[in-house]
Formats: sequence, C-alpha cells, structure tokens
Amino acid sequence: MVQHAAEADVRNSVRVHRLGGLIALTAATALLAGCTVNGPDAEPTSEPTSTPTSGSGASLELPPRPRDLPVGGAQDAEICSWLLPEQQAQLQVARPRPAVKNGNNYNGCIFNPDGTGVSAGVALRVVPEGLDAFVQKVNSAEGSRKVLEVKGFGAVQSQIAGAERLGCSVFVDAAQGQTLYVDLNLLASDGMDNNQMCERAKQAAEAAVTTLQGS
Repeated sequence: MVQHAAEADVRNSVRVHRLGGLIALTAATALLAGCTVNGPDAEPTSEPTSTPTSGSGASLELPPRPRDLPVGGAQDAEICSWLLPEQQAQLQVARPRPAVKNGNNYNGCIFNPDGTGVSAGVALRVVPEGLDAFVQKVNSAEGSRKVLEVKGFGAVQSQIAGAERLGCSVFVDAAQGQTLYVDLNLLASDGMDNNQMCERAKQAAEAAVTTLQGS
C-alpha cells in the first residue's frame, strides 16, 4: 500500500477516473464492475465501458471449450473457494472476502496481498455474459488485448486504457453465456511491470480454472 499521503491522493484520483469508465446496464443504470477499496483490498482494474473499443466488432477466434466450468449463479462465498490455500500462497495473496458491491456489480471475491512479496491483490468475478460479447465492451489499452489459452479455455488479456500501471485482467470463456473475470491489481506504486502483472493475472486464472475443473 502506498504510504505517503500525496501518493495515496494520486491513486485515489486515478481510481475515481477509472470508475468513470465503467459499463452501464442501460444509459442510466449503476456501475457494474467497480469495487470499493478499504485498506489493502484489491480493486478490479479492467472495467468495461459502454463504448466498444476500436475494431471490436469482429468475433474472437477462441478454441472450443473443453467443457463448461460450473460458474453460473455462483455466490461470493463459493467464488472465494476457487483459489485453494496452496494456490493463494503461490500468488502471494490471502484473506479472501466477498467483493464489495455498489449497485449491480458482479458476484466475486477479493484476495488481499499476503505481505510476502509485491503488494498486489487478486479479484475473481463471474460475468453472466459470454466472453465474445463482454470483451467488446472493455476499454482496453492499445496493444494490451491478447487472446490466450488458460488450461485449454479461450481467454482474453486486457489492461484498462489510461490505467495500465494499476493492473491487468484475464477474461476466461468459462461456459455458454458465462465469463470468469480474473483481475490482478497492483497496490504499491511499483514492483511489477506490465508483463509481470499480466503473467500473474494469467497464473491466477489458471489456478481458478484448475480448481473449477476439479469440481
């Protein structure tokens, strides 16, 4: 966590700016993907917006799902079980808690930094929308969007435009009409570059998918 008040003010200002880019369910509905941060809690960083990004009209070329992951309808407490203790240790996170909701946020779980490494938290959320449709609404920074495979499942990596230094997200094609939203949020002023943040986000996605495959 940034220690000096001036740095904290800057980060709070950035968070306020980022929250302005969240998607609305309609033109006047409440925010979807934001998360209130108290202390060291992670805040999802790749907020969707209501405006598709450049060139987003084309469908994604994703591999066929090996199977559907059981994410539909999952509640916060269940989502908090998708990173096992040994996986949390590898990701240097701990103390999972249900995601704070403001309005119509997705069900999810926040995993806080465990103090053993870089101060970065992980958030898992379930989006009741297919990956192809959902990712068209994400305000990705130029060059940050990449199609990946996560344990055989199609996925998309993204960083929010204008807030690349705050984190990285991986969206997984979990099931028909369901996306697993995995977010790595950097809570210190430095410690990871963009590649390292996105690699850690992918590791978190792989861990969650592994747990879900064993369900």
